Order: sequence, then structure tokens, then C-alpha cells
Amino acid sequence: MKISFLTSGHYPYDDRIFYHMARTLADSHHIVEITSSKVSLKEITENISVNCFSGDDLSKKIKINTFTEFLNEFNPDIIICSEPLLLLAARGFSKTKPGNVKIIYDITEWYPSGKNLSGKRGFRKYFTFLTLLIFNLYASSLCDAFIFGEWYKSKPYRFLFPLKPFCYISYYPDLNYISKNEPPQSLDKLRLSYSGRISIGKGFGRFLRVVKQIADQNPDLRVRVKIIGWYETGDDRNECEKLIAPAYQNLDFSFIGKLDFQNYLAEIRDTDIFIDLRENNFENRHCLPIRLFYFAAMGRPVIFSDLKSIRREVEIEKFGSLADPSDTDRVVSLIMNYIKDREFYLIHCNNARKDAEELHNWEKIAPGFLRFIDSLSTH
Repeated sequence: MKISFLTSGHYPYDDRIFYHMARTLADSHHIVEITSSKVSLKEITENISVNCFSGDDLSKKIKINTFTEFLNEFNPDIIICSEPLLLLAARGFSKTKPGNVKIIYDITEWYPSGKNLSGKRGFRKYFTFLTLLIFNLYASSLCDAFIFGEWYKSKPYRFLFPLKPFCYISYYPDLNYISKNEPPQSLDKLRLSYSGRISIGKGFGRFLRVVKQIADQNPDLRVRVKIIGWYETGDDRNECEKLIAPAYQNLDFSFIGKLDFQNYLAEIRDTDIFIDLRENNFENRHCLPIRLFYFAAMGRPVIFSDLKSIRREVEIEKFGSLADPSDTDRVVSLIMNYIKDREFYLIHCNNARKDAEELHNWEKIAPGFLRFIDSLSTH
């Protein structure tokens, strides 16, 4: 079959789209193309056609028409859309093609989400939320099936569209990209990292408070910090840079921008303990952090905000802890416990990798993904 991935929010070499779904389909002898509106690019990589255009500044109408033109050129049998707007392009294409084109909505984000409402206040915020919500529900009605990245995000769609087929394809990593990572010989030097969007809501301020307190309370402990990420708004930059200045004096900081998938994995490989202290709000509480599974596959302990989504999915106590993200003392205590008790640290390192190898890896769910795609082609 010919299968097209459409995305307006991700670059073509996205970890989920390219490195997991598209590669699995291509390895199973499907003809695969990825079209993203994030960058102008046309090439073939590992038997996958990457055929993209730069469309961030285009109007919604022109963007839909452009995606439709790419679909007309590729002529797919199945279209997998990552955003609701692209379901309109997929449906427009399917109406013109004789045969049975199947449209799948791959849902990994809340829509609308907080970032869709950023900068809006009062009535305008509520009006935008309602408008985007109605649009998303309408667009969802146009698809033939759903792929859900996690359980909580599936609930409204399963309730409103109970007859549409669906499957769960979570964010588990392909361990071919993450080889076994031996623990450090000692923790006389503590190596920490922050990765992803740099913002207060994603926990950057709380992360800085933790590492600064560790450095202040343990002057003989060398603390090295990598910041791997990006600012999405000017407000994010202004808020976070105010916090960096006082912390910078006592810490070994290195700043690294947004990285592609494989370089990102290489860059975080020397982290000793992974920390993610995102705000425990409604959206985050019901959103499973993708990085959790990559951190575990690295074979390192994790400390995450206490989120319902994590409790439902993972036995985190076997290789880490959940904590109140605002309780700096508690998080510092958890980190120092690993430094003081090497045996406990090694147990959690081994358990983390074991969890990835036995439970949460792409090889466990890839066959179900292929069966789901094949089942749609027979209807």
C-alpha cells in the first residue's frame, strides 16, 4: 500500500513519524511518504520519501490546498494526519479519488492545548478555545480511524465516535536507537540535563532551583548541567533567562539548541539522573511524557512530577520517583539519596533498562500497529 503521513506541527524526521511509524511501514514493504509544512525538503531516506514544503506563514486555506496537491501527486491508499487541519486536506483528496482511501487521525496532543491559547486573555481566550474545540470535533468526524498515543487523550474521541476503529500506539522507543548504557563508576560529579521546550510550565524554573540547591548545599560536588531545548515564545525566553543568571555562577552550564532525534539521544546519554518537573496542571496531568520511556531506556533513574498519566502506565517506583514538582527539598533529597547510596542507584539503573527491554519498547507494539493498518485496507 501507499501510505502518506501529513503533519503541520512536526518536522519530517520526527521520532514518532519517521523513526518509528514510517520506518516500520517501509520495512514491511509499504510505499511511504512524509509531507510536513515545517521545511522545504525533497529527498528519499531509507526508502521513505520526504516531500515537504515551508508553510508556516501560509493561510489555512492555502496550506490545505498545498497538502492536497502533494496527496494528488503521491496518490496514497492511507493517509495518517497528525493535526486536525490536515484531515480537511485528506478528505478533499479522498473525494476525488476512485476507490477506498482511509484517513487516520494520530492523536498525541490535546487540542486545543495551552499553547493554542497562549497570549489570549478573557473572552478572547474562551472564544478561541470553543472555536478550536468545535473545529477539532468536526475534523475528527472526517477520519475513518484513530491512533491514540495514550489512554487519557483517547477518552473524548472514543465517547463521541464509538464506531470508529482505533488502536493505542504509545511513545515507546525502538531500542535499536538506544544501546545499553553502563552506569558511571561513581557519582563524584553529578551530570544533569533539561530537554525540550524551555518554559516555566514545562518545569525549567523548578529544575534550576533543584540544581542550584544541590550545588549550594554540596560545594564539593561538581554539578554539570546541559540545557537542550528551545524557547517557543518571547515570554518564555524573558521569564527563564531571569532565572538562569543567579544559578549560572555556581554551576557548569552548557546550552544546546534543538537537536534532531539521534543527536538528541547521543547528547543525553551521559546524564546520571533524569529530572522532569513540569507543572501539575490539568493538561500535563493527563499527558504521558514521551521522554519518560527514552530516559528509562537509557538505564538511568528518573524523577518526574506526580502525574496521573504516569501512575496509570508505569510502575515508576522500580526505577525512580514521582514528586510534587514544587517541593524542591524533596526532589533534592531524592537525588542526594542516589549519590549517597550507590547500590540503590545501580538497582534503579538496571531496573530502568529492564523496564524498557521487557515492557515499554517499540518492538512490543509495532506488530499491533501493522495489523491495524492492514485491517483498514481490507474494509
